[in-house]
Amino acid sequence: MTHSTLAATPAGPPSLEELLARPTALDAAITPDGGRLAVLRMDRSNGGRNAFVTLSDADKLNAPPTQVAIGDCEVEKIAWVNNERLLVWVLLDKDAKGKVAGRPWKGDVLTQITRRIISMDRSGQNLALLFANQTYALNTRRNLGSVVDLKSSDPNCILMQAWNSQHGAYALYRVNIVTGEAILQEMGAFSTDSWLTQDGVPVLRLDSTGSSVSVYARAPGETAWKFFRKFRRDEFDKLDGMDFLSVSDKPGVLYASIAGTETEDKASIRTFDVRTFGIGAPIGARPDFDVTGCVTDAEGRLVATRWVEDRVVYDFVDPDLAKHYRGVRAYFGNECNLSLVDFNTDKTRLVFLVSGPRHVLSYWFYDRRAAKLEPLAVDRPNLTQGRLARMDILKVRARDSLPITAYLSLPPGSGDAPTPLVVMPHGGPEARDAYRFDSMVQAFCAQGWSVLQVNFRGSAGYGRAFARGGLAHWGDLMQNDVEDALAAAIERTNIDQARIAICGISYGGYAALMGAVKTPERYRAVVSIAGDSDLFESLAMVREMEGADSLTYAYWKEQMGDPAKDRKLLATASPALQAQAIRAPVLLQHGALDGIVGVEQSRRMQRALKSAGRQVEYIEMPTEGHPMWKHPNHVQMVTRSVAHIAKAFA
Repeated sequence: MTHSTLAATPAGPPSLEELLARPTALDAAITPDGGRLAVLRMDRSNGGRNAFVTLSDADKLNAPPTQVAIGDCEVEKIAWVNNERLLVWVLLDKDAKGKVAGRPWKGDVLTQITRRIISMDRSGQNLALLFANQTYALNTRRNLGSVVDLKSSDPNCILMQAWNSQHGAYALYRVNIVTGEAILQEMGAFSTDSWLTQDGVPVLRLDSTGSSVSVYARAPGETAWKFFRKFRRDEFDKLDGMDFLSVSDKPGVLYASIAGTETEDKASIRTFDVRTFGIGAPIGARPDFDVTGCVTDAEGRLVATRWVEDRVVYDFVDPDLAKHYRGVRAYFGNECNLSLVDFNTDKTRLVFLVSGPRHVLSYWFYDRRAAKLEPLAVDRPNLTQGRLARMDILKVRARDSLPITAYLSLPPGSGDAPTPLVVMPHGGPEARDAYRFDSMVQAFCAQGWSVLQVNFRGSAGYGRAFARGGLAHWGDLMQNDVEDALAAAIERTNIDQARIAICGISYGGYAALMGAVKTPERYRAVVSIAGDSDLFESLAMVREMEGADSLTYAYWKEQMGDPAKDRKLLATASPALQAQAIRAPVLLQHGALDGIVGVEQSRRMQRALKSAGRQVEYIEMPTEGHPMWKHPNHVQMVTRSVAHIAKAFA
């Protein structure tokens, strides 16, 4: 396997500015014929901002690429529709005069982001703005960037959805990628928010009310929609229990990730027939991990199933492709996640996204026939492996013998000297940490601190029983898992036990507060970002927003506890009701517009800590919702967290 060498860069711990900088490499794509490569880039030098696309001949990557300027804006992604036309998703955040679009709000600006798609030909010329003929939509709609299907009945057209003001609902449009002309194809219902289409024809429709989603199916050749089932949409915009992933190569058959059941504990990929509502047998199921993703080609043929162990793992249908994938992964020392981004029609030329704890992000081109691997774009090349923290995987037994996984990141150059430690529980709680690059983890490690992340019971990815093991155990068993992983890290690594802090976002913010309640002698500093503090109030907010009989309220009652039956449990698990137990200084940060964890949660915690005579600082961001925040505010969030912990560690 041959490859090109990446340039070396300076050594030494990276600054917060380097670690928290916005990415410069954003996406890469290859034409179906495998002859043309496109890379989406940003030049952020000297405080400026310039988006551009580079176009290269896949057989002449050493030749200078064609560079196509997009301009002073943010960009999201790219995709080849066919061998001749490339789409670029553009985010506009300035008005015609170059000022930030939005309105002032409590010392900040409520930014208005406008999403558009431009199309260009293979050489980067003949640009077209999609929806070019829809003047009213271009002037009033903020999002004209939702592609439903890159295929339609016309090879020069794609399917997109956009709000139709005349009917007061979302509609499907057939959009010409050469001229930009959009023609109405089908109206949705009043509550429709998305479709899944096969060969340009809708076969699945999702209608939303709050966090509840009603799914309707329509078989090819039929005209009437049939109701299938109602689901809860989780915080990651996935359908809880059954997430539809893509269409297959069989008419009316889709691929979906089906959550584990009492008889089959792990999630798996299955087929779903829109005609009969029949669900097929598990595909690529694993005995130890949830399989939640799949890769299909342009014709809907299954290429691979995908899951996360510690790193990303693929199970390829083609054994030869699997062999080449293993070879590329081995080239990176099996230290990175190797994600398949794009491939040509015969899958002999592939584009990979490579990332890991000590590898921020890069795009690579691989030619199977030549066994040749070449870099296309490296994000922030100044952040080399030697400057970043390595991550160790810890296999831990909780006090009740439950096996759990934790990740311990160690600052570069720490050697055998004792290091301070930040415990960093993840959000969700039905999410998970993994072996990957995390800018906040690296920001802490750059200060000379180690960081511990724990996949406590209740986390996703390990099956139904493991996820349900956290139900109504926020304040005890889940917190015990964090403490047991901390004890294991202390036993196996030289940790300065006099300097340990805890920091988290969302559920992680709750766990940070709860850790300071349960083991106050352990922590020198606490940072809670958008964390729950009063579970009674959390449940009351969900009930008010979603309804007492909603799937969402039922889910959170099961997660936290039923306020009608479990009052003692909820009180014991609410940090705001036990603020007097906390000894360490607390930093609270919250977005005033947070619709997932209401801002009142941090306000209550602040009042409780002040009443208990404890040291607390509270920062409220007036224009932010639930993290992730706008980049400048995210930088402030991390910078404040570092400063708060550093002061306690001094």
